[in-house]
Amino acid sequence: MNLVRQHVNGLFDFEGRENRQPFWLWVLVTYAAQYIVGTLISIPLMMAGFQNMQPIFGRDPKQFDRHPEMMMQAMEPVFRWGMIVNAILMLAMVALLAAAVVRRLHDSNRSGWWASPVFAVQVATPILFATVFPTMFGTFAKVRSNLPPAESQPSWDPAMQSFTLLWSVGMLGFLLTIVLVIFLVLPGTVGPNRFGDDPLNPPFH
Repeated sequence: MNLVRQHVNGLFDFEGRENRQPFWLWVLVTYAAQYIVGTLISIPLMMAGFQNMQPIFGRDPKQFDRHPEMMMQAMEPVFRWGMIVNAILMLAMVALLAAAVVRRLHDSNRSGWWASPVFAVQVATPILFATVFPTMFGTFAKVRSNLPPAESQPSWDPAMQSFTLLWSVGMLGFLLTIVLVIFLVLPGTVGPNRFGDDPLNPPFH
């Protein structure tokens, strides 16, 4: 409880230093909370998607085999809301971890601005997914497997461009996160540095 209280009280404290043990315990707590909340939200969303498909499937079990676009149409609201929830959870994660990440960077005498590209991509990625994914699913829902290429290609091109954009942003975020994690796992400066006293060996007054 002291760990949670300490970090909740320090959500807007971007000064000073933080050593590795409390930082990574806080990361574990926040990711566990995100997983639990995300799971609790995703269960009713998936149940709603199955309920949307049930009337169609009940009339003809082979309907989705002949018309896979109907499954896309039924599941599109589920994926749309799933992306919105994911965006909200990611924004909450950034808010909970931002100050702690900055303090952890300070501990190794690095500026907190090293984290800004990662935070920017983490905030932009779920928003981009929430914006682009419904359009992609709308395209998948319209394009049937039996359409000739001349008719389906104009619809597929924008969808593939959107997929390429999502993949590029995701890969950029992954690479930036790897660099940041390496900085976060490095030991802190022994003794005082420009951001404050050593949290493991504070001076005696």
